[in-house]
Amino acid sequence: MPGSTHTITDGGNGAVRAGGSVVVYLPVGVRSRLRERAAATGRSHTQLVFDALNATHTRLAEVVGGAEPDGETDGIFLSQRSGRRRHREDRVQVSIRPHPANLAVIDELAARHTTGNRSALIAAALDEHLPAVKGITS
Repeated sequence: MPGSTHTITDGGNGAVRAGGSVVVYLPVGVRSRLRERAAATGRSHTQLVFDALNATHTRLAEVVGGAEPDGETDGIFLSQRSGRRRHREDRVQVSIRPHPANLAVIDELAARHTTGNRSALIAAALDEHLPAVKGITS
């Protein structure tokens, strides 16, 4: 599930597996920039995700944006966001392989800034951190 905050478990005992793959969904342009940076630097997608989160973690609320203020009303009801998100471009799967402790950090940041959506958190951090590549937009 793309927005899940659940960690990878090994069978029914709830133990977290080391080095399991986690799939995130990124805009096509961000994925292209990620691939370009990985090829240029020799760093893995996982390392580049960590770089982006490290570089932006103090500004994630600003970088992610779009949070609705708590308690805002729409007439007599509290405002409620639609569960369906609209994206400006198609999303594609990208796998990362974080250590379980690092995945827990990502999940905590996602819970704080994107209501648990890892993909939204990682996409925003990468989009902010990775330089634009000539001819590729995101």
